[in-house]
Amino acid sequence: MAAFAFQVPSDVTSALASVRSDKDPADYVVIGWDTPDSLKVLSTGVGGLEGMTAAFPEKDVAYALLRQNFTWESVGDVQADTVKFIFVYWFPDSGVPLMRKMKVGTHEGGIRQLFAQYHCDVNAGNLGEITPEIVNTMLENITGKANHQVAAREKKVEEKFERKFIGGMDGKTQAIDIVDEGALKEAIAKVRDNDQPGFDFCLADFDTSGKKPALKLKEVGGGGLDALKAALAADSFNYGIVRITETIDATEAVKFCYVKSQPEATPFRQKGKLGLLAGAVSAVFAPYHGDVFCDTVDELKIEDVVLATKKR
Repeated sequence: MAAFAFQVPSDVTSALASVRSDKDPADYVVIGWDTPDSLKVLSTGVGGLEGMTAAFPEKDVAYALLRQNFTWESVGDVQADTVKFIFVYWFPDSGVPLMRKMKVGTHEGGIRQLFAQYHCDVNAGNLGEITPEIVNTMLENITGKANHQVAAREKKVEEKFERKFIGGMDGKTQAIDIVDEGALKEAIAKVRDNDQPGFDFCLADFDTSGKKPALKLKEVGGGGLDALKAALAADSFNYGIVRITETIDATEAVKFCYVKSQPEATPFRQKGKLGLLAGAVSAVFAPYHGDVFCDTVDELKIEDVVLATKKR
């Protein structure tokens, strides 16, 4: 188990492992804070999305892992069911104490590492942002079910797309491969550095030419969200961070937003493989104030970025 800047009691790790286990009926766990630096299990059991959301605290931050069966492909008369895992970051729109907001922001990277691996993640500030329709749409996007033309070209359902985790099923986090990790870290640091105003975005993608996908720096520079959008590829996953400045009561506040781009034209097999790495990639860019997801460049709007960062 990785070392964290907060305490992870044994019942927390056991609850996470139970949700991941084929032999345990538990399909969700909700975890919150016992003290400012120690986690606790708020709820776990069988109840799916409804049981999970019922356990969310009204005025405090919580984190959840949901296991859900999903039919991702049909080939002739054959339907393939696979298990998907969804990480939920519950951050109520109102009521969270200021000191809690400040503290949890410093722990976000570690939290995402603790919950990795998962297939997709949801940031929710109210129950309307974590509905069955929203979850199913996200799962359709990552599996390619929404693109029937691509699915029709697949000859068969391959075993490697069944429930599979990098690093095994014991809940441990395995770091992703990174091409020139130093260069990527330096690029992210430049975006975060107030003394380097010429850098306000960084973008990465995956090199899939080898046996294992490897994250690599694609571009870093100035120009904000517009420049980041111009650098997005139309046929592969992209991940980035952009810095924006808000003026609140004549005071400037710097915010960082994590951007995930998953174009519809991404090859079907690549979607399945890279979808498993979502949690590990987000941890590379953490901490940030909010995140946005898009299928097309046109979906990525500055007002959505601003809204996402206001929740943190």
